[in-house]
Amino acid sequence: MKILSLTNEFEDESFGGAGTAVTGIVHMLDRMGVEQTVIVPRSDWNVPSWNLLGQRIKVLRIPRNSNYFGYLGMIKADVVCQEFSEISQEWDIIHSHAINFTPLTYTLSQGVTPILYSVYSFLRKELGDRSEPELQAQFKIQEELLMRCQRIQLISQSERQYLASRFPEYLPKTEVLPLGVTIPSERWQQGNMNEFLYVGRLLDYKGIEDLIHAVSIRHQSGGRIYLNIVGKGTDSYEEFLKQLVRSLKLETYIHFHGRIPSSEVWRQMARSTALVIPSRREAYGLVALEGMAIGMPIIASNAGGLAEVVQNTCALTFEAGNVGQLSQALASVQDNPSLQKSLSIEGRQSALSFEWSQLAPKYLALLKSLPEGRSF
Repeated sequence: MKILSLTNEFEDESFGGAGTAVTGIVHMLDRMGVEQTVIVPRSDWNVPSWNLLGQRIKVLRIPRNSNYFGYLGMIKADVVCQEFSEISQEWDIIHSHAINFTPLTYTLSQGVTPILYSVYSFLRKELGDRSEPELQAQFKIQEELLMRCQRIQLISQSERQYLASRFPEYLPKTEVLPLGVTIPSERWQQGNMNEFLYVGRLLDYKGIEDLIHAVSIRHQSGGRIYLNIVGKGTDSYEEFLKQLVRSLKLETYIHFHGRIPSSEVWRQMARSTALVIPSRREAYGLVALEGMAIGMPIIASNAGGLAEVVQNTCALTFEAGNVGQLSQALASVQDNPSLQKSLSIEGRQSALSFEWSQLAPKYLALLKSLPEGRSF
């Protein structure tokens, strides 16, 4: 089986959960003997390059610039096909992970090669159906891809419910498969009782403002806790968050670290009291799963697919957007070693069932379920 994977994020070129997910899927399939070619942009490269990874992975890294990408960040399919003629071969499956590759997806498929579209978020839902023309154009591009592909992979039942409400006609070609996790060597070390951690993109719907206000409530009640925020957003939104921290006089207690290497993220997780995921909307919640994998206590909202990852007793949950409940959750975990230990054990046990090797047979079955190349 030969698969062409088209993705906006892979390995080092990763800005969030999608990059982690694609990397995990590609390496999982490689271990199962699937031959793959991955095409991914690189923000820090000026010259394209082919590389070999794993056993059967070829990676074409293309500079993320105007030579190869045009309006709305869409890849210039004609340029890429002309410069890299080897990609115009026969593929068994084209696996699309990102809408900015749709021009190349359609060019190479020619209505013959089946397209599998892995949806990591519905843009219209994630961004609140905003009216800006550029965003509306992206929404329509994604929705056309949903129509034209032969299989849709969703990552949570919550996302399936959205699809059912918007495009019920696509449900017969849709399968829900959760994302997996690579179990790292790091392990959470109990001991730090008042230093909490947020990891993720800095976006308004991620609930970071709620978290800052919850920390403020704890301080007003006499509970001294610290919060480390790891991740990047737009300059304007980051400044807004920092101004909020200053206005609440929390500069000593809340620190912004920007984007840091994955190895440092794991170290931060291992030595923090708990990982907090305060999202108001969430398609899945991969960072929660990563925290659980090292045995880190989790405090998470019940937003969307996140509630499916942190079920039962493996996390302390609260109603999305409820700052009071979030503040109480912080208080419950702080200086409570028995609760921390319980969350650690239950969370790690749950995460082991999401290890990529456990999910591999389901992914392989999905690939084999695609129709053989024909005219659609």
